[in-house]
Amino acid sequence: MASQIKSELDTGVSFVAPMPTTALSDGLEQRIYAARVRLLYSGIGQTTTVNVINTVILAIVFRNMVDAGILAGWSAFMAAGILWRVWLVSRFRAAAPTDGAMGNWARNYLLGALWTGVAWGLAGIFLLPEGGPPYQIITVGVLGGSAAGAVITLTRYYPAYLAFVIPSVTPVAVHFARVGGESGYGMAAMSVLFLTFLLLAGRKQSDSLEQSLGLSMENQGLIEHLTAEKARAEQLNAELRHEMAEREKVGGELQERETSLANAQRIAGLGSWTWNLVTNEISGSDEAYSIFAIDRATESITFDQFMGMVHPDDRDAVTKAVNASLEDGSIYSVVHRAVLGDGTVRVVHERGETVFDESGRPAVMMGTAHDITEQHRVLRELEAAKSQAEDGSRAKSRFLANMSHEFRTPLNAIIGYSEILKEDAVEADQEESSVDLDRINAAGRHLLALVNEVLDLSKIEAGQMELYIESFRVAELAGDLVSTVRPLAAAQGNELTIDCDPDPGEMAADATKVRQILYNLLSNAAKFTEEGRINVKVHRLDDAEMEGHDGWIEFSVTDSGIGMAANRIEAAFRAFDQLDPSTTRKYGGTGLGLAISRHYCEMMGGAISAESELGRGSVFTVRLPAKASAHLTPATAGATN
Repeated sequence: MASQIKSELDTGVSFVAPMPTTALSDGLEQRIYAARVRLLYSGIGQTTTVNVINTVILAIVFRNMVDAGILAGWSAFMAAGILWRVWLVSRFRAAAPTDGAMGNWARNYLLGALWTGVAWGLAGIFLLPEGGPPYQIITVGVLGGSAAGAVITLTRYYPAYLAFVIPSVTPVAVHFARVGGESGYGMAAMSVLFLTFLLLAGRKQSDSLEQSLGLSMENQGLIEHLTAEKARAEQLNAELRHEMAEREKVGGELQERETSLANAQRIAGLGSWTWNLVTNEISGSDEAYSIFAIDRATESITFDQFMGMVHPDDRDAVTKAVNASLEDGSIYSVVHRAVLGDGTVRVVHERGETVFDESGRPAVMMGTAHDITEQHRVLRELEAAKSQAEDGSRAKSRFLANMSHEFRTPLNAIIGYSEILKEDAVEADQEESSVDLDRINAAGRHLLALVNEVLDLSKIEAGQMELYIESFRVAELAGDLVSTVRPLAAAQGNELTIDCDPDPGEMAADATKVRQILYNLLSNAAKFTEEGRINVKVHRLDDAEMEGHDGWIEFSVTDSGIGMAANRIEAAFRAFDQLDPSTTRKYGGTGLGLAISRHYCEMMGGAISAESELGRGSVFTVRLPAKASAHLTPATAGATN
């Protein structure tokens, strides 16, 4: 670096980078355009206030001079334009658009300016002819004042200025020209001259603003460039001073310290130490002395003194690691406890390696010491917390399993006795009692189903759920299941159909769990669909479509029900999770069905996925190996959870 700078100084070449010729021009036009649009929106409050005041003035002045309907219509038209601009500026402030997105905002503002200009032009058409000269003077004064004021506020974007001024002033000139006569033509000519003056003044004001913004941005660019060059020059000076200072340092001490630092950086650690194996002296950095609470006035310690600080239970491990490094020069790494003079115990991670002399004998050992006491404590706490959480989870699963078993006995009794009592009620022609007993029976069965789901989930979480693999005909299982669910679908006014391969063949799996998976999907479809369609597809995938497990069986359940948002699909597979509280109140359930279904699919080496759109329905797809076993790993092909 110093040689490079010296070369530049000697040759007379400036080492300050020249100002890029394109740095100020690139994107400058876009930045100026964006700045003008922002200025336009910043002044909308003033123009809105003036328009409201002028509108109110004309409405009051002409309230008895102009037809009430015309005056109300004109006022409403003007109010609509004002509200449009108020709404537009609120949207602009909320959006905070970038420089590149100003085009649409400028066009929207132009539309509002045109609207307001037309509104004032309509005042010239409908209000100016009414009343005598005093009223005409008021009208012309309001219109002229609005147009003149636009020179200040709207010339920030010249097209918007034109869109306002031309339609607001032109009708005045037309009116006086139609009046005719010396005064009429004179006023018309003055109006045209006034409009011409406004257009020229607005153009000049717009050009001046553009030049001012351009100069301001160019100055800002120059300031930024000079600031960067100043920082670069200061950096070069600092590097030059540093290198000159480094060259002043000579001697063996510099080489020794640089070598020690390089080794410490390569080995990594907080405190560095060096052990002279010839003199048996260990010296270290301030950090190393601080870790072991050694007085910094002590220049060195012996290896025996160091081992005296190592916890007695860890000394063998430290000695073994050090000896291994002394034998082959390998880097050793050992974690041990250090007992300080005041009895404080710290956990230290040490790394070191041996440097051999020319004759191959160990000469120096260098390394690092890292105080990991806090990390070690946190790790122990995390391990304890994890163990406690696992114990709690197992206890919860055991509790749920035991409670579920305890619930089953009285529930079965309630269901059984309700059926017996119903038979007696039917024989005794007690219709009201029969209906009540049906409700008791249905509630009991529903509660029993919930208990069974909780029991199944607890078995799964406790790792106690087993598979019973058997062969069965896929088409028969699907057909029987559809027949079972069809009344549930019909109760909601749904049409249930099945599309099955001509011969999907047999599959070896846990038939009970396959049936429960499909029943959960079909019952959910029937529950969340009203007056719709539910379709079941059964398809056998050959090896060309999905490899492994001697083929696959794919079941899909499609409904036209309420559906769910895409970001809620994964949550639907979590235990006790439902779409929202309203779903629970309306449709009931615990939110365990899909969670259990996913566990069953994964136990048989399969996968379950879902696609859904809120208000449009859902598609649940189950893929299971045609030949499952109790030791299969979950399938990933085609799974899109």
